[in-house]
Amino acid sequence: MPLDSPAKLEYPLHWAVFTNNQKELKELLGNRSTLEIDKLDVRGRTALMLAVTIGYFTCAKLLMEAGADASIPNKEMWSVSNEAVAQGNAEFVRNVIHHRDHQRASRGARAMRTSLEKLRDVPDFFCEMNWDFSSWVPFLSQACPSDCHKIYKKGSSVRIDTTLVSFQGTSWIRGNQSYMFRLNDQGFAEFIVLDHDERIAAIQELRDDDAFEEYRPSPSALEDRLRNTISTTYIDVDNIGFERTSRGFLSWFTNGESTENVGGYDCKVLNASNVQLVTKRRFDHLSRDARDRLAQEELNESKAVASLRKMMSMNKTDENTQRDLFKEGKLTPDQYLDPNYEFEPGSDVGKAREVVKRTNGFKATLWMADDYPLNLHDQIIPIVELMAVNSPHFARLHKFIRLQLPAGFPVKIEIPLFHIVSARIAFQNINSPGRYVSPIDDHSVEIDEEAFRIPDSYVTDEDTGRFGITWEDDDDRNMRSTRITTTDLSTMPMRQVYSDEMLLQIAIEQSLREMGGAYHPPPMQTYSDFLDGAPVVPSAETEYFRALRDSQDEADRRRREEEQFEEELRAVLELSKTEQ
Repeated sequence: MPLDSPAKLEYPLHWAVFTNNQKELKELLGNRSTLEIDKLDVRGRTALMLAVTIGYFTCAKLLMEAGADASIPNKEMWSVSNEAVAQGNAEFVRNVIHHRDHQRASRGARAMRTSLEKLRDVPDFFCEMNWDFSSWVPFLSQACPSDCHKIYKKGSSVRIDTTLVSFQGTSWIRGNQSYMFRLNDQGFAEFIVLDHDERIAAIQELRDDDAFEEYRPSPSALEDRLRNTISTTYIDVDNIGFERTSRGFLSWFTNGESTENVGGYDCKVLNASNVQLVTKRRFDHLSRDARDRLAQEELNESKAVASLRKMMSMNKTDENTQRDLFKEGKLTPDQYLDPNYEFEPGSDVGKAREVVKRTNGFKATLWMADDYPLNLHDQIIPIVELMAVNSPHFARLHKFIRLQLPAGFPVKIEIPLFHIVSARIAFQNINSPGRYVSPIDDHSVEIDEEAFRIPDSYVTDEDTGRFGITWEDDDDRNMRSTRITTTDLSTMPMRQVYSDEMLLQIAIEQSLREMGGAYHPPPMQTYSDFLDGAPVVPSAETEYFRALRDSQDEADRRRREEEQFEEELRAVLELSKTEQ
């Protein structure tokens, strides 16, 4: 009896999928005490991702029913649902999203409960977390909001007060809301939103034993996915590096490194280089009619929108493929699973890909304090994890601070959120006395239990669709952001209206108002129609384009001057060392 291939022994699930051996796959999944169901192969795919990519839907279904994680992306950061949509099979897309959403809700509920249980064992505290937004686009910074989150932690309960509620027209709606996370008597996590203006309390119990059928996706959601582009957005930190900054001319001649006092704490200032914000879009699943529709929408864009797009890097990439080696039948499982076997350029397994990639480089900045009263890993990261499920801003922050950061506590962090917006987050007023906060000694405080109670006068809101956690991912947000209506904006939660496209709309409208241009959006239009059909005064639009161009030119000029100055200083230093 011939021996099994080493590749088969190393990747038995992938081998069974590649050969479409459903009987062997069932046997493996039925006895998997030592089997790693979500193991990545040498091409960066789980067995489930491989099954979806090559179109073996029965194998994919077997893997999902056995518990394979439907949210793990491939090395190009396409999700399993992305690849399912690319196949164009509506029933299979429904199946993937159904399993993914059920898994995410169950896993999220368990993770939230675990985070709250861990918090029980760390010191109670209060702090403020200030968010300031900025942009290189003229007029956008003044349209972007800032907010200060007040965070109270007592035992396993967390409360975050905020004043930023929603977006309406071109204005951010201020209000008075609190998010609370706590464990109920049954041990399940609860997410509570208190609307102090309306005196409403929305309570959502997060269970990990909900019925699978409760997460069946709606037909309209499936239709939207199949008729629109596939997109994904992420921060690429594969080549990130942290460097201590040196400021001032004399720093070149001394060992002096930059320090700043932030909130009374001396902080090292470090730049994180090679931070790339990436957005990808795919078109390979779209019909000719759908492609024509999207092309027409781009042609109908105002010149201001088109100009800004051109100023951001957008290009075809080497992720495009023209050949499907699996479909051609020229690729063996041994070759696929061999890390030394190189595919020809423009070839891969799965349908040919058409990718448009937008990449912007950023220099994230950290202000790190060696001595700080809070612990990043034990106290802050669990709270950021809790908020990440409800806010894309916190989700981006969570991914960044989970990196291997330099030693110390990040008192202040500046990171990109979108291609045109960055955020500066600062911790301040640690354990300051005030409402609900009473000092015990120099290092600890007592947080009043009253902070985590729902006032008796508040009405319980059963509609968790407005306030509750939906466990959606960036794909869902990106897809929805292109279909927001003007009436939706006043009622949708913040987390559902943040996007590059929406911020672009704000910038253009605000710039026209600043220049005196008339802007009267027609009622009840979709967001795409809102951009494409907006009446724009030609002279104002021309001025806006000039402002964009001048803004970018000025930024480029300053960067060139700084680089030239640093090069000259380096040359002087090298020359002085040689003469010595």
